[in-house]
Amino acid sequence: MIKNVFILHNKKIPGIEKERDRIEKLLKKCGKVVKNSPEGVDLIITMGGDGTFLKGAHQIDNPRTLIYGIKYGKVGFLTHTAQDIDTQLKKVLSGSFKIYRRMLLEATVNKKNGKTIKDFCLNEVSIFRKGIRIIDIVVSTRKEEVFGNLRCDGFIVSTPTGSTAHSLSASGPVVFPDMECILLVPVAPHSISWRPVIVPSNEILSLSVSPEGVVIIDGQREIDVGYSDRVVIKKAKKGVKIIDDDNSFFSKLKTKFHWGI
Repeated sequence: MIKNVFILHNKKIPGIEKERDRIEKLLKKCGKVVKNSPEGVDLIITMGGDGTFLKGAHQIDNPRTLIYGIKYGKVGFLTHTAQDIDTQLKKVLSGSFKIYRRMLLEATVNKKNGKTIKDFCLNEVSIFRKGIRIIDIVVSTRKEEVFGNLRCDGFIVSTPTGSTAHSLSASGPVVFPDMECILLVPVAPHSISWRPVIVPSNEILSLSVSPEGVVIIDGQREIDVGYSDRVVIKKAKKGVKIIDDDNSFFSKLKTKFHWGI
């Protein structure tokens, strides 16, 4: 049962404050408690684009917490239309919804100075060049087998959910979001043989970069990396529970990306 709700809105969107206040009044009218913090709530509602949705996912601290996105941004592949949102929200608040558990990736950056930085992503972990020159990236598997050694602008390790995000713009494959696998997508590789690859979700990947680059996690966090630093990526033990009232994945592809049109 949904009782406590937190609203996360993108303050950069014109008129969003007024719309947020209206949504809060609707929630209270339905008997819900609107919290000032996402800690331990039953539901997080995001108001913005996919970036706001990802920010909301990173604020979840309880495995029971659900997340529902309302589109006030641009593409909004993870969010729902704001049209007729009052009716949609009332359905959600009454318990009329479907929950889809999406896998996450855990990323651990082991710095050469001994410091360890750990985070997770719903969409992708990206490694990009920091300066003007291309970088060398070595990708190894859990058996310490060198999977790939390439010169490129960057490299994307994506979840199925992230297959329609940054990975897609780098010519990665579209993967049904309920699947469990890991996408490996090079960005502008200096090679005609390197192509995107899909590996099992139980794979553990280790990446090293030279001379220096930056790790970007879901567009929410940046971590500088260089010689002797190592990035380890694997499926996270936890997942994210997304409320989705439209399970037609290909319908979304047609609407958002003009798929097959």
